[in-house]
Amino acid sequence: MGRQSLMVGLSVAIAMAASAQVSAADLESKAKTDGLTYAIINAKPWYYNDDQGTLTGADVENLRAALAAMGIDKFNPTVTEWSSIVPGVKSGRFDIGAGMYITPERCKEVAFTMPYAVIIPALVVKKGNPDGVKSWEDLKNKPELKAGAYAGGAEVGYMVKSGVANENIVQLPDQNSLVQALVNSQISAFNVGAGQAAEIVAQVEGLEVVKEFNPPEWSFSYNGWPFAKANADFVAKLNEQIRKRVESGEAEATNQKFGVKGADLRPFLKKVNINDICSR
Repeated sequence: MGRQSLMVGLSVAIAMAASAQVSAADLESKAKTDGLTYAIINAKPWYYNDDQGTLTGADVENLRAALAAMGIDKFNPTVTEWSSIVPGVKSGRFDIGAGMYITPERCKEVAFTMPYAVIIPALVVKKGNPDGVKSWEDLKNKPELKAGAYAGGAEVGYMVKSGVANENIVQLPDQNSLVQALVNSQISAFNVGAGQAAEIVAQVEGLEVVKEFNPPEWSFSYNGWPFAKANADFVAKLNEQIRKRVESGEAEATNQKFGVKGADLRPFLKKVNINDICSR
């Protein structure tokens, strides 16, 4: 590499670093004037439009309240596929992603807020559970059965850790795809959080939540919002408001309002540390 090329390369690197620092410093200002770009999916009770066409849901309203405490009163939602959220946040396409499980793999790519909820996994099956799926171990021991999960979702890793073969896991882009695959017998069960599972079976006739499913505590997932790592300072400020809402019970009240059960983070708060969660 010649001296001129080297200097050009250094200049570009310096400019990119400066740009990242400026974007982090300016994110709060942008949020207050234009609103944050917020990547979501269609998944009740977390993100959906109410009868008036207004975006709402447990994730939406928890975020709305935490941002309001910072003087930020709007965001700009974009519906996308689940698997595109983390790459989109990392690249700067989105300022913030939908609340999601904080996993070591995702922590390598983005900066997470502290959690606002703990999500317990659930299994959804056809009424009567014709294939007798009561645990991930059942899926491991019955290789003829297939289970569904969101493409890139943490549940894929949970099943693999429990011994389910990758080829028996069907990764699908959204909730409707999971429901249709189960209804059409392409899969025997699918994994989502308990609150979402309850909402699905209330809306779709012929499905039920497996009552006997007792997931291990290591699969309890802490839900936080992903940001680009350059925006860590903004995340730190937002964390102050999230913690206040969790400690006061406001976050749990919002979750309960939308039927998200078993998500109260307060019993786990003393051991909640972002670095520890990222290294699980």
